[in-house]
Amino acid sequence: MCESNVYISEEGERNLFMEDAVLIESVPGGYKFKNILGEEKEIKGEIEEISFLEHRITIAR
Repeated sequence: MCESNVYISEEGERNLFMEDAVLIESVPGGYKFKNILGEEKEIKGEIEEISFLEHRITIAR
């Protein structure tokens, strides 16, 4: 599968927000993520980086 970990980038630090995300949806002002277990989380911010090689999505706040 092609899961990605989602990180929050704030003040020069990157912190894990969600592991194994398989879906990303745009919502007003941010994004909603769903992982392989069906857990959903929303975050306000903008996409800073998506690395397909490293399976990483970084959201800047």
